[in-house]
Amino acid sequence: MSNTPGPTLFTRTLRRHVSADHPVPLYYQLYSLIKNFILDGSLHLSDKLPSEQELAELFDVSRITAKRAVNELAAEHLVERARGKGTHVIYKYSPKPVKAPMIGVLEEIESIAEDSTATVLECALIKPPQTIGTDFGIKPGDTLLHLVRTRERAGGVFGYFDSWTADVQLPKSNDIFINESRHKYFRESGVHFSHVTQTIGAIAACPTLAKQLDVEVGAPLLSLVRRSFRQNGEQEELVDYLNAFFNTELFQYQMDLKLD
Repeated sequence: MSNTPGPTLFTRTLRRHVSADHPVPLYYQLYSLIKNFILDGSLHLSDKLPSEQELAELFDVSRITAKRAVNELAAEHLVERARGKGTHVIYKYSPKPVKAPMIGVLEEIESIAEDSTATVLECALIKPPQTIGTDFGIKPGDTLLHLVRTRERAGGVFGYFDSWTADVQLPKSNDIFINESRHKYFRESGVHFSHVTQTIGAIAACPTLAKQLDVEVGAPLLSLVRRSFRQNGEQEELVDYLNAFFNTELFQYQMDLKLD
């Protein structure tokens, strides 16, 4: 069932952006406003636009102006008009991944380590679950470094980190991970990354995570999956897999990106 946005989306303040006081033609102002809503996902695929008469009344323009604006949207294949059914959005919004320089990602990792203290729950060379082993492309029976930690700051545990890493040995002491990042140890072990991907989402805390992060079972947690790769000839190979969970009351993930 399609929705018809009206005053809820086209607020009174926003409707004032379409004004005869601006030098740009009214139809183009209205066309641009609706187009931006379609392209940024505010208007979804199959949403029904207000009728030409409704648009004219909402924005205090003539019906001819509203009709021309909608015609422009249709000409760009953003909407489709059907007699008796109205005008519907046919553009499918797809969010674009945010891109950031890898050096910025690694600096952020170091910053978290410097500003907090870790408790190491596990540090061992063990055989990973099959799904993890498949991602790494390792042979049956091969081992990876499995490191599980929590991190706290100002007396509050804000994060739970579960990672698997290839081609590194067990450290002489787990204490090196208390105040330093894993990546410092990786560099000292000769492991370097050429590509890092991150996926951020949200999950409900399971009993294990709830206990470690001192939250209620089912509480919302920020989830981050980070895969780090290195270049091997013309191929990329996975070197490190991190699954992190954050207590949203104690931690915010912030990115500061500079636009070109």
